Amino acid sequence: KDRKRPDSIERSIVRLEEGLMEIRDEQQYLRTRERIHRDTAESTNARVMYWSIFESGLLVLMGLGQVFYLKRCFEVTRNV
Repeated sequence: KDRKRPDSIERSIVRLEEGLMEIRDEQQYLRTRERIHRDTAESTNARVMYWSIFESGLLVLMGLGQVFYLKRCFEVTRNV
């Protein structure tokens, strides 16, 4: 009877070790997945920021172009 008890304890230890290994592997997988998703989100945020800057600059240039165009349309030319 005393011999069976250590075997059951050893089996319990092996099962615990296997469970811990599974947990460790799952945590590693989740860390990797989180890192990949974070990199994707940061890349997307950078692209949105650069596009917004480009769009703002383009709007300013278009506004200036319209001001100069309208100013030229309303200039009075004198024929002497």
